[in-house]
Amino acid sequence: MPAAKRVLIYSEYWSSRGGGEKYLLAIAETLLRAGYDVTFAAQASAFDMKELARYFAVSLDGANAYLVQGNLEALRRKAENLSRHFDICIYITNYRFFNSRARQTFVVLQIPYGKLTPFTISSHILRGKPKEVAKDILRARLLSKLRETQAVLVYSKFVHDALEAIHGIPSTVLEPPIDDFLIEGTPKERVILSVGRFFRGLYNDKRYDILIEAFKKLHARLPHTTWMYRLVGSCGDDEASRRYVEELQESVRGLPVYFHINSPYEELKRHYSEATLFWHAAGFGVDERRHPERAEHFGMSTLEAMSARCVPVVINRGGQKEIVSQGESGYLWNTIEDLVNYSLELIGTPSHLARMQARAREEFMRFERSRFSEKLLALLE
Repeated sequence: MPAAKRVLIYSEYWSSRGGGEKYLLAIAETLLRAGYDVTFAAQASAFDMKELARYFAVSLDGANAYLVQGNLEALRRKAENLSRHFDICIYITNYRFFNSRARQTFVVLQIPYGKLTPFTISSHILRGKPKEVAKDILRARLLSKLRETQAVLVYSKFVHDALEAIHGIPSTVLEPPIDDFLIEGTPKERVILSVGRFFRGLYNDKRYDILIEAFKKLHARLPHTTWMYRLVGSCGDDEASRRYVEELQESVRGLPVYFHINSPYEELKRHYSEATLFWHAAGFGVDERRHPERAEHFGMSTLEAMSARCVPVVINRGGQKEIVSQGESGYLWNTIEDLVNYSLELIGTPSHLARMQARAREEFMRFERSRFSEKLLALLE
């Protein structure tokens, strides 16, 4: 019997606990179940396999971990050297190239980058953003390398089309697997829900500020003042992220708006099952043709909500358009007023809401984990 293929999984972002991390862990879980030998290469201070498995509700039994003390440069250097001993390397990156020496390499590229030009870089210089200048230079190198020999995996047709049109990079769409968050028998409550990481950034900012503005307008027009808004997501330990959450909390003082930071998996499941509506605003005010990187790349949390019969009322940008059928499984909005009006329509028409809840659940079924696993294994083999 031939030896199991050895797979190295590399990431520098484990502390983020976002969609990218869940995607890699789902890949690992699928490969472990299929008999592959899986090893994670990670920074020791950021990677706790048991904790990640618990947080994302995946099984990583049998996986190995190659942990490096020190900074990311040390990790990258050692992991690149280690990769020569593997049949397959799968790594995720936002801007830095990883020089894999495995026999076969797959790059998970989350962000559909817009054009990178001298003007782009100079504008960051003028705005006093040296870190973004450095990242732009690294991104240009990454994209150049990806045109050569790397196989690129992306979450959605939106990302695929942007990379091909703007940078000439071919890719394969492997949609993320979506967990079933439905708790049968849980009654729906007068709850509007948003789920996503709390941070400020150029890429995929969830725009909680816009959603809070919308809830203030909705709350003033609601027939039932008992409706509440829950914001659920992970938040880093850095000062900027903590300050951002504090600013949001201050802006809703006196309103029925509740923050749930770093909620465990079972609590997140309860939030989805109890919520009636799901809101999302990543990409608000953005021209996605010029800046595709600022829109939602896919919409994992939207589909998670739909699995629990929570009706999505989400922005008409990015990958969301591939998930929601307008007027059937949810609504796609362009303005804050659209968001408020669509929500009022659903709240005020229980029969219409019930039909959409059932259809949202049907749409989710296209993205179950079993389908993801089948596509992944077919791709590798």
